Amino acid sequence: MIRVPIISVKHNWRKQTNRDGRYGIHIRIYLSGEQARLYPVKLPAKVSPDQWQGKENHWVKNNHPFFFEITCKIAETIHKLNELVRRYYSMNKPVTFYSIEKELMLRGERNNFNDYFRNYIRHPPETVNLDEVTWEKYRACLFHLNNFQEKITFSQIDETLIARFKNYLSNLKGRNGKMGPATIKSYWDKLKVVLTHAARKDHFLDPIEVERFFDEIKVSVPKKKEGQHLEIEEVQRLRKLEFDENDKPLKRDRDLFLFQVYTGFYYNDLQALRKDQLFNDIEQGHYIIGERDKNGNPTIIPLFKFPYAFTIIEEYRDNNPENPLLFKKSAFIEIQAYNRNLKILAKKAGIVRKLSNKTGRHTNAQMWVRFGADRPVLSKMLGHEKEQTTENYYRVGLREVIEGTKSIDFEIMGI
Repeated sequence: MIRVPIISVKHNWRKQTNRDGRYGIHIRIYLSGEQARLYPVKLPAKVSPDQWQGKENHWVKNNHPFFFEITCKIAETIHKLNELVRRYYSMNKPVTFYSIEKELMLRGERNNFNDYFRNYIRHPPETVNLDEVTWEKYRACLFHLNNFQEKITFSQIDETLIARFKNYLSNLKGRNGKMGPATIKSYWDKLKVVLTHAARKDHFLDPIEVERFFDEIKVSVPKKKEGQHLEIEEVQRLRKLEFDENDKPLKRDRDLFLFQVYTGFYYNDLQALRKDQLFNDIEQGHYIIGERDKNGNPTIIPLFKFPYAFTIIEEYRDNNPENPLLFKKSAFIEIQAYNRNLKILAKKAGIVRKLSNKTGRHTNAQMWVRFGADRPVLSKMLGHEKEQTTENYYRVGLREVIEGTKSIDFEIMGI
């Protein structure tokens, strides 16, 4: 049985008394089995008791200078809620306070998909918890969608429009001419997420139709080329680089890149690394227990395999006891500048392959694979979200990491 909310209008629901004797108006909503909630109506001016009438469509007496505007605003809010109930009822879906609150906070036009996309970013679903980098990609997708067509109604969305948007993205300029397939695929995935949510959760579209759109129109990304990592000999060359006083920024970025190689972290993971995630095993040495910034997945990283790692920590550690972060803020620069410095370092070390923030993580993984780390152990160290044998993934702890890597000695390799 579908729960139908009971909607009423309340003036000064707290029964307060203030100096000017004017009070707000709230919409009270009750759902069976839950405590009622009240939502404020945005008013041009508050209402005194002698101006309040409390009758349907005649909420405020005409002795209030904005009686007409306030009555219209209340009626508009109630109509919006009734439309929500009708839409959910027709789909045999339950109305929840989350759907009600999202409806009341909606900005723009209800049937405009561009506005829906914008509101999805402003007030994401309760189950969605993404990092700022990912949300930036959603905003970029919306930017391109608005440039493609600034007002798309839900009734206009079909496979033809989806195909046109794909072609539009394919013809945009990118770093090397046209926008790359991986970038297009990233925007494509964001569009699919929002359209699927609009269909399955808010019932603006047929979920089966939306699924068919993306089954018929796909964005393919060429497989990554092999060799996205450094060889041991190249890491050794980076480690042996010498710097003078003028090259301190390069030395700092060389050290942080090596720390990426040692940990498998991305640059933003290093910025988020906390002091309480660094531990010291009495027999082995230092290790990290924490989570990756990207997905929050747990990691166990045996720093004791890389003696220079602790030297890096000591040099760039933030010694302020009130700062929970391990590295001081001044050790970091913008990611674009960091990648530029990595290219300079590659040239300085005689490395011909492309060096970037991501290379450190790929190199870490390849080193462990190359020298025989067990697969579930590697998954735990990298903080991967999925592993074929999930039971093994969750059972791996520090002891298993030690055992799974004990035959590997990077110290003698001088990295």
